Amino acid sequence: MISVDRLSEEQALGMKEQEWAGPEALCPGWQEEEVSDGEGPEDSGHPDPTAHAYEVLQHTLRLEGMPLTIDRTGQPRTGSGPLDMTVCVLGSPTAFLPVLLEGGTRYPGAMVLCLAPAWASRVPSETSPGSWSLLLSRGVSFEAGGCTALEEFVPPRRATYVTGTFGSEGSWEGELARDLDCPTGGSALLTRWLEDPLLSRWLLSARAGLPVPPTLAFITGLWETLPEEPEPPGVHLVRLQDPQGQESLVRDEVGAFLEGSSMQPYDQVAVRLSGWRWRGTDPHSTHRKVEGEAVAQAVAALLKGLREEESILLEALVPTARLPTLPPRSAAPRLPMALRICTVVCRSWGDRPQLCQVACTAGRAEVPVRHGSALPLGLDSSLRQWGLADAAQRQALAGQLRETAEAAMAALLAAEGELSPAQRGGARAHTDVLGVDFLLACVDGTLELVALSANCLRCLETCLLAEGMGHDVGQPAGDVPRLLAECLLHRAQCHLVEGKDILLIGAGGVSKSFVWEAAREYGLRIHLVESDPEHFAAGLVETFLPYDSREHRRDEEHAERVLEMLRTHGLRPDACLSYWDDCVVLTALLCQRLGLPGCPPAAVRLAKQKSRTHQHLQRCRRGRPPPAAFSVPCRRLRSHGDVERAAGAVPFPAVAKLEFGAGAVGVRLVENAGQCHAHAAQLWHDLRADADHPGIGLGWGNAMLLMEYVPGTEHDVDLVLFEGRLLGAWVSDNGPTRVPTFLETAATLPSCLPADRQAQLVRAALRCCRACGLRHGVFNVELKLSPAGPRLLEINPRMGGFYLRDWIRAVYGPDLLLAAVLLALGLPPVLPSRPAPRQQLAGVMCLASEHGRALRGGVMAALQGLQRRGLVRLNPLFEEAGGRYEEPCLSVACAGDGPAEACGRLLGLCQALGIDSPQYPVGHFLSHFK
Repeated sequence: MISVDRLSEEQALGMKEQEWAGPEALCPGWQEEEVSDGEGPEDSGHPDPTAHAYEVLQHTLRLEGMPLTIDRTGQPRTGSGPLDMTVCVLGSPTAFLPVLLEGGTRYPGAMVLCLAPAWASRVPSETSPGSWSLLLSRGVSFEAGGCTALEEFVPPRRATYVTGTFGSEGSWEGELARDLDCPTGGSALLTRWLEDPLLSRWLLSARAGLPVPPTLAFITGLWETLPEEPEPPGVHLVRLQDPQGQESLVRDEVGAFLEGSSMQPYDQVAVRLSGWRWRGTDPHSTHRKVEGEAVAQAVAALLKGLREEESILLEALVPTARLPTLPPRSAAPRLPMALRICTVVCRSWGDRPQLCQVACTAGRAEVPVRHGSALPLGLDSSLRQWGLADAAQRQALAGQLRETAEAAMAALLAAEGELSPAQRGGARAHTDVLGVDFLLACVDGTLELVALSANCLRCLETCLLAEGMGHDVGQPAGDVPRLLAECLLHRAQCHLVEGKDILLIGAGGVSKSFVWEAAREYGLRIHLVESDPEHFAAGLVETFLPYDSREHRRDEEHAERVLEMLRTHGLRPDACLSYWDDCVVLTALLCQRLGLPGCPPAAVRLAKQKSRTHQHLQRCRRGRPPPAAFSVPCRRLRSHGDVERAAGAVPFPAVAKLEFGAGAVGVRLVENAGQCHAHAAQLWHDLRADADHPGIGLGWGNAMLLMEYVPGTEHDVDLVLFEGRLLGAWVSDNGPTRVPTFLETAATLPSCLPADRQAQLVRAALRCCRACGLRHGVFNVELKLSPAGPRLLEINPRMGGFYLRDWIRAVYGPDLLLAAVLLALGLPPVLPSRPAPRQQLAGVMCLASEHGRALRGGVMAALQGLQRRGLVRLNPLFEEAGGRYEEPCLSVACAGDGPAEACGRLLGLCQALGIDSPQYPVGHFLSHFK
């Protein structure tokens, strides 16, 4: 909480004589809710509403400096297929225009504006009985650079996501969007539900725990949409069986409310009608708190015309916080002012609320501050004007507002999820963009954000106006269009993958268990080819195809056998992929033979064999710097004679490891040729075939390589590439290992490196992948950051393993698994163009040899309890097994606002549970993360 007393002495000088908003302000700027001006074409009153809407669009494009719409209706657009993405916006040509323009740049041709009901039709869904598909025969499509085109679609184009301006009762937009089989961002019913002040205030108080203006509500009828739970703080409900003859009851309830403890800080109240019919109307009357009889008469007078699902609200007029201000530049007296804070929140990746933008509107306290009634300002500028000169205070309040706005949306989404499909307007209808208004109040000397109401478009329009004003004076583009376009496009892509047939090669172990849950979440039909006929995933997939492909030197033969199995089962997969290291070459061969997107088998073979990767890069001498600059001298070892020859070419100390290995199994630092001989002899004796240690590449043989040891810190770079174009990159840091072995000990995400050093790693990883022919897919690249810059350790031509998918999803939002599926379908996944971390994660690996007894003795149960409370993240990796070639069995991670907090929590946890020890010094493993 932020105290008003924590102000500078300079501010305190004028406290007595200068107040921005006093108790005499009858209208503190929040009690009126005007109707959005984002009217649909049919609401304009124009004799030809469609032509009028089109003219408005052209006028707006001209003002924004965009080219006018090209008419292509004479050449109908053909060839629309099942993998084409269509985000359809129904209604107003201006309400979503910045989002449409941004989406056209991010994904040209996917955003389509529908200006008339005749441009679309509803047909019974082929995939969801009882639902409808929306087909577009005409629309305005958006391309890169702000270009637009009026197009005819032959055959009609199927919408994969629909939203629009659903404000008017019985509007054509609402009718077209009802009961669709694709995701729908809102509906007419959800708009009515969301914008009822009583309902939203009830939910914001009860579910989000937010302060709301003290409110007394009189209702009639059943009000099925109100949750069946105890009254929340700040809201009292009075149910009337019959509105007539209730004067005595009304008088008693009003008197108790006005004299109650919740009204003690306030002097005025407003009486207003609440419900869809009254959306945007002024309060019926305002009164001083002492005028109890007049208040009761005002309420009783409104009861006569009250309908079911409507209410009468008696609410406190909460004044804007009165803060000391800086000394005035003028001697003229300052008038009482009011401040309205509006926020736009969207449903981001993983259905997590994300604050997109904040805008503030100030005005005279005696005149309601309404959306669109004044030009908005940013939050920081408004708070400075209001008297908060301390930058730390403003930053703290901005952080508090983010948490509060996101909590508000989370509460409303949770309540929305409890509604039936009929109440929501369809099984796929959900709110994806939400506005929440706040007032900055002062309670017991502390600044407090009071939640006023929710809305669908008004906050969005205010925030877009603020961004447009910033553009006028040369400020960089804001976040709202980008974040909302990403939200809509992502939801559409999730729908695109539903029901797709995915050929998955290799099931992996317990560390890959998340795949089966994700397949259900995304509606994927998995056809699994797996060597273990008893694998636990056999009952979790659409089709289980047991086939022993562990001898990977025969992958060409395996590919033909798998193709025969597909023909026998009548399977025609839409995509083929693998996340299991041993199966990446077989997967590439199958993609090639099936004509599916993927990397060439030669490129995957090159990356899979570590010595060939480096030797190939050493020959890549073009570019500044060339890929050769990132390679490391190395030699392949298949015999002890190879060790002698390699010792003359690779300087010591060096690293000896398996040529096709995975998980750092068998990787060791050797100081001289003698140590290399000894390690090779031991490894060649112990690890001969896949059965000796499944999943580490022994199906390719047990050849080794000797490579130069690179000093520096170790990092993972996870890349998403579409046809050579970089779409996303995430850098994580690894802690120091237990030399002479290189088994991973600890990690953190986001990277603690400065942005320019992260950029070095990303560019080096990208150059190496492209040079090896890896231009399409999700890749994990391991590098060292030496004093001379990045040096490649190895390229894994598949999604990052261990905890990386889970961590990237938790910290940044996008799902690497979904990205891999989309790429395998031939589609570029929508990823955040400016990813911003939501938290810091720091984790430590547990080993059976060090922690097995503790994990079996109750530590695991304690960790699982902490995970249920959201205090740790657990990622099971491998079955407990010690020995010379053990792998981590568990990753334990803690979150924080930064590296220090995350590492501090993790170290404390490890010390308390016995994970930290002199033999396994967690503090040392975390020491690099600063």
